[in-house]
Amino acid sequence: IYFRQNKYDEAIDNLNGSLECKAKLNNLYIIIGNSYLLRGYFIKAYTEATENYNIALKNDPNNYLCLKNCAYIYEKKGDDINALKMFDKLLSINKENSLILCYYGEILCNMTQYSKAILYFTKANTIDPENIHNLNKRAIAYYILQEYDKVLSDLDKIIQLDPFNSSAYYLKSLTYYTKNDIINAKISFNKFAIVLSNSGNSLDNIQLFHLEYLLNKNSFKDLNNTLSKINRNRNENNRKLLCFIRCKTYVELKRYYNAKSVLDTLLYFDASYIHLFQLLQEHSDFRSYLIETHKINNNLFTYTELKVINEFSKYMYEEKQVYFISNLTKLNSKLCQFQEIELNSLSGLVLSSKNEKLRLDLPMQKNIHDVPLICKMSVKKILSKDCFIKFILNDEHKQKEQHMLKHEDVSKLEGFGWIEYKIPIYTDHENQLSIEINYVDMQIDYVRFGNNYKEITHIPNMNLMGYLLPDYHQICPNVPETFKDKYFSRKEMENLLDLKDILDNI
Repeated sequence: IYFRQNKYDEAIDNLNGSLECKAKLNNLYIIIGNSYLLRGYFIKAYTEATENYNIALKNDPNNYLCLKNCAYIYEKKGDDINALKMFDKLLSINKENSLILCYYGEILCNMTQYSKAILYFTKANTIDPENIHNLNKRAIAYYILQEYDKVLSDLDKIIQLDPFNSSAYYLKSLTYYTKNDIINAKISFNKFAIVLSNSGNSLDNIQLFHLEYLLNKNSFKDLNNTLSKINRNRNENNRKLLCFIRCKTYVELKRYYNAKSVLDTLLYFDASYIHLFQLLQEHSDFRSYLIETHKINNNLFTYTELKVINEFSKYMYEEKQVYFISNLTKLNSKLCQFQEIELNSLSGLVLSSKNEKLRLDLPMQKNIHDVPLICKMSVKKILSKDCFIKFILNDEHKQKEQHMLKHEDVSKLEGFGWIEYKIPIYTDHENQLSIEINYVDMQIDYVRFGNNYKEITHIPNMNLMGYLLPDYHQICPNVPETFKDKYFSRKEMENLLDLKDILDNI
């Protein structure tokens, strides 16, 4: 009764009471898991849900509901590897489930595995060719892979099925703009604006501002008008995207003071947006402004000890607490042999372990905000089952903590490109981080202080993103959000407990 009334805390209390009384209910653990799942977006609730689902799966390994809900929870927690394992089991039971195939593709996109994702979107499309959501997701993946004709083909199919689909017109205009076909970009933009007049969707408004910014870049007057519209927008949803567009607009108008202020606000909301600094490479004047206006706070760090390679590295460390690993070549000239040019790094230079054992000793750093260390790295190839990546933290009181990724852990990172890995050890004291690499061919870009929600955050190749909004494929609703009634069948959940179960336990 409590479950049907959406009173999940009361339902959980009573169900746990049934467990204490050793009630023999076939689906008791599943019902408890469902109650925690529907209770709300809390990490602890999700953990409790998966624990109960896993107990149920021991007795029934192919329970479709449990596997499906576990996959959703793992995805929400950022555990993409385990989410995919659940999907593999689901597809072994029913390989014709188009929603699961599409959801699989979405998670592969989160992991920047766009070519693999298209295979799953295509399988889903074969089963359900009129699934607009799936066509839209495939179009985004095609865009990132720069297969623009295939993008336009999928978008035309969407518009044919739904002439008022705003996202299709947005992507169509963006694709034509990327192809430098400005006339068709403006035609699609005007159609998008007409469709948008009947929409109250906040993401649609963000997309409209984004297109206006792109199409008005060469007109000072029009760009100022766009900026006025953006600044009048008070919608709190998608605030980070709005900050991003506002920052880019200020940069184009050469209003660098305002651009810096908005950039600082954006990174305050979400420090993982730090990779957007790579986009500043095309705005050298703004980058120079950031460096020139930077005032060194000598209480934070002594740069004669830090020995950074350039002024931008100095700015990034003090302002954003990002330490480029390439700086270590100034402390140890022997590391120059491991230095490589990398276009998808913030500094343009990385250190690569290649086929060698490598130890990197960073200088002492102060953890100002008492947050974990995050390492941006790319594991290219495992060279031996004896491989490991070890993080060693020594603080000013000579206390040592370490965290090691062994073969099983490293294999989950192999071949997935650049990631930010949240090191699960930290101290609020002044500390020194050392990284030991053994039998792993990998690159490291930087180490920074931060508090990423996920243990592993996949970093897209900004050189492939074109003009897409940051993390666009993640911003758009996924399968469980779009098809909530189908993915989370309320009837299926409520029918788990029937009258016979109750009578048998009286």
